This record gives sequence, C-alpha cells and structure tokens, in this order.
Amino acid sequence: MSRKMKCEEAEELITALVDNELSDPERSSIESHLKDCPRCESIYGQERALKREIGRAGASFTAPADLREKILTDRRIFPERSQPTGWRGWVWSARPLLRPAFVLALLILLVLPALYLMRPSGQSISLTALETHERIVAGTITFVKAGNQETVKEQLARSVGGSFAPMGYDLSMMSLQAVGGTVQEVGGRKILVTIYEGKVPSLTCYTFAGTEKDAPPEASRFFDPEKKITFYTFSRGDVNGVLHREGELICILVSKMAMADLLALARTKAQPS
Repeated sequence: MSRKMKCEEAEELITALVDNELSDPERSSIESHLKDCPRCESIYGQERALKREIGRAGASFTAPADLREKILTDRRIFPERSQPTGWRGWVWSARPLLRPAFVLALLILLVLPALYLMRPSGQSISLTALETHERIVAGTITFVKAGNQETVKEQLARSVGGSFAPMGYDLSMMSLQAVGGTVQEVGGRKILVTIYEGKVPSLTCYTFAGTEKDAPPEASRFFDPEKKITFYTFSRGDVNGVLHREGELICILVSKMAMADLLALARTKAQPS
C-alpha cells in the first residue's frame, strides 16, 4: 500500500504540477492528494490562476530594468535567505494564510509594472502632470487598462496600501469614461493617475496628498464663493491644467479641452472639505 502524501510534500510539488514538470508517479501521487485535501486543492487553484495572469499581463507589459532591479533587491519583498530557491520558492514557502496576499503583491509589483512610471526630477508635480498627459495621449506611457471606473479606483487605491483613493469623477455626461490608471512618483510622493477617454479630448485626473502650494507660482487663481474652493489654472502649449484641494488631497485635471470648459468641469465636480 502506497504511503499517503502529506500537505507539506504536496505544496513542494504544486508549482511543478502546474508547469507539467512532474514524473508520472509524482503526478499520480499529488493528484490523489488533491482530491482528498480541499486546502491543497485551493493552493493549486491559486497557482494556476497566478500563472494565467502572469502569462496574460506579461504579453502586454515589460518592466523597465531599473524597476525590476529595485523590486528584486527590496528586502521588504524578498528577505535575505541563505539558499534562495527562485520566485516560486518565495511564494510557496510563505505561511499558508499569507499566500493570497503575497501572490497579490507579486501580481501588482511584477505582472503590472506599468503602474509605476519613471520618476521625473527637478520639476513640480503640476508641470509634471502636463507632461505626463501629453505622453499618455501620444502613447509613450503604458497604463493598466480596466473595464470600469470602480476597478480603476480599486487598483489605484490598492497600489498605495489604501492610504488614499483617486477622486473618481463620473464624466459620462461628457462622453468620457475611466479606461485605466497608473501611479507616478515625484519627489517621494505617490500620484494616482486616472485616464479618461471618449468622444471629447481625453482627460487625466491626478490625485495626491499635498497643499495648494503644489500649484505653479504663475498659476491664475479663481475663488468659488459658493463652494469656498480656490482653483488654480495653468497651461503649457495646448495642454491645460486645473488644480484644487479637497481636505488633505490635491486634484489636478489635465486636458486639451478649452480652459474655460476644464475649469467649469472642475468646479462642478469639486466637493467642499
């Protein structure tokens, strides 16, 4: 009578099973174990799902070399070990209860590297926002696409650990829909970027923790007495930006639409603190 496989042994073979790297006896043994162990069967399902997502996302995104190096050398993600066994070993050597969160972290950091843009330097966030919008419109910046606004909002909030969320404006009345997002880092601060596209000029919404001092010094000011909010308008070429503050968060709307229209939109959507 063959010896019954233990969960610890099964976990060591699950990734190899997904990758079709087991011998016939090993495959037979672990498949028999999975039929009788819901826990290991769940881990097997997670591994298969992870491989599918990596394959799907990897076909569309390529991580910049410096980003890959930063992730792989970050000891908060990959603590030093005397005998590393590759990325699969890191995933499945984690405590079972922590694996789902760990897999999700890997998926966000490694499979969706387009969430993180290269850091511009020596430039204010407001002017960087104008530049980033131009690059998004030109297609030189890849962003993570999503099916709806709630998904975009959830992904972006998760990327900053839920410390804050993007200002998710409903712009459907202007024939604009949230189609994706990304995260930009400027001066050590994370900026959540939501991209809207539609029949009118596309629009990008930037949300970050800041103050009105983040507006360019040369920006024009407009005070809305009803909402008691000051709006700052600025431009570069044909790209316009409107900044305002809601509590501890700053919102910048950037588009090639006329400044009067963009300011009117910002005033309509802004919520008093």
